[in-house]
Amino acid sequence: MIKNTFLGLGPMSLELINSLDFFSRKYKKKLMLICSRNQIETKKLGNGYVNNFSTESFAKFIRSKKNKNLIMCRDHGGPFKRDSIPKNLKTEIENSKLSYEDDIKNNFKIIHIDTSACGKMKYEVAKELINFCENTAKISNKKIYYEFGCEEHGVLTDFKKFNEDIKFYSQIKNRQYIVCQTGSLVKSIFQVGQFDIDTVKQMKIIAKNNGILLKEHNCDYLNSQQIQLRKYYGIDAINVAPELGVIQTNLLYNLAKKFCFDKEIKKFIKITLSKGKWKKWVYYKENNLIKFFTSGHYYFCLDEYFELKYKISKKINFQKVLNKDVENNLLKYY
Repeated sequence: MIKNTFLGLGPMSLELINSLDFFSRKYKKKLMLICSRNQIETKKLGNGYVNNFSTESFAKFIRSKKNKNLIMCRDHGGPFKRDSIPKNLKTEIENSKLSYEDDIKNNFKIIHIDTSACGKMKYEVAKELINFCENTAKISNKKIYYEFGCEEHGVLTDFKKFNEDIKFYSQIKNRQYIVCQTGSLVKSIFQVGQFDIDTVKQMKIIAKNNGILLKEHNCDYLNSQQIQLRKYYGIDAINVAPELGVIQTNLLYNLAKKFCFDKEIKKFIKITLSKGKWKKWVYYKENNLIKFFTSGHYYFCLDEYFELKYKISKKINFQKVLNKDVENNLLKYY
């Protein structure tokens, strides 16, 4: 197992990756960079929305940091886990293999096998994908570890299902994490779920008896007390992603207003809202500003973003300010 890895953080933008590198170096902390297939993807399947990175170009950028505490990980690999027109299961499996192959060749260390969208074929497909990853790692002379399972937002663990997952996963070598449902739920720019202590205590016993670590997804917008609860009751690792995107989008907006770039920020907000990504996070009747905060990070590759950031950067060091905002946020986990 890879030890001392509590935080899994989404590489939501080029600037945020720089901030995570800054934090990791300053505090000597291991950080898992959890790449969804939408964020970072093999060139064979069209790259990702983060800086238009392919798996290879992303890995090259991370290697240029020369920071061994940045651990590249695949988050939610597997069939039907990329926002595109769904293919048939056979094609989705083959595309998943293309994605995993480039992950492994480019030194991703933890591979998330998520076959939750495969219905009754869940374990059969998972076994096929794990065998493929094992063979790829052997041929490429790489050492990889696995994460297995999926999160169902805002629900508690079904122990029958959890035990079935454990039974399957305990047969896999190099297992690290199993995803557990604790009731956490991210909506809009809030954590609206409830951490269930009794459920977690039972899951911890089951997982520990099988030599598996618990990982909780959807841990954005937690306060210090909520984080300490998770550590106390045995959550071994957590994932945080959209919260980081909101930090950068919020900073962009605040600095644009401060320096009177009203025309530019209105233009960027308009195009962001028109794309509709905010619908994924909608909770109630959010105003347009909150919709913008939840979805602005998807469009940091647009000319409208670069134009605004360039003008802001002539007034203040945007990266330096973002580093500080991210640092202040991540310190609550330690």
